[in-house]
Amino acid sequence: MASPAKRNSAIERLIAFTEMAAGIFLAAVTVIVFVNVMIRGGSVGLGDFLNWITGRTDMKFVLTIPEWYHLSCLALGVCIFWGFAATSYRNDHIKVDILWDWLGPSGRRLLDLFATGILFLFLLAFTYMLGVKVMSGYASGEATYDLRLKLWPFHLVMAIGILFATMLVAIRMFRLARGENVEREHKIEHVE
Repeated sequence: MASPAKRNSAIERLIAFTEMAAGIFLAAVTVIVFVNVMIRGGSVGLGDFLNWITGRTDMKFVLTIPEWYHLSCLALGVCIFWGFAATSYRNDHIKVDILWDWLGPSGRRLLDLFATGILFLFLLAFTYMLGVKVMSGYASGEATYDLRLKLWPFHLVMAIGILFATMLVAIRMFRLARGENVEREHKIEHVE
């Protein structure tokens, strides 16, 4: 059986991988949107400049990255789902702990276990439904409008992100049930 240090190391590598994947897709969204805005603004400016020089008003230039909107939306979906995996395990999401603060240590552990169980059930259903979406998109051949890019590979990457989230929450729930303090392992210094 693997030692606790090796188990934690494997989980940390999985979390680091999910955070890196989310970061890469967030960077992709940023680059796509920024480059499209610059190309579009530059082309409109060029058209206006040519109209001004020639005294005409009928020259229009509007260049954009094909499918920039759909690509940025799909990449953002991947980013959100993969980022959700890491925050779900680390419990670094926004939460209201009014009831949790009133409870003692055993009550807090039970409430954490209950909330993690509810999250696990939600993610299990979400993983299943995204799997169904991937299969239906593959069968239907659904694609983007301009470039006819198939959508199912993007949905597959999103589904893998939610599958990782489900696995990490299951690990978190198992560790909470064993009485391990998952919160102490991932202390993040808060900036004020």
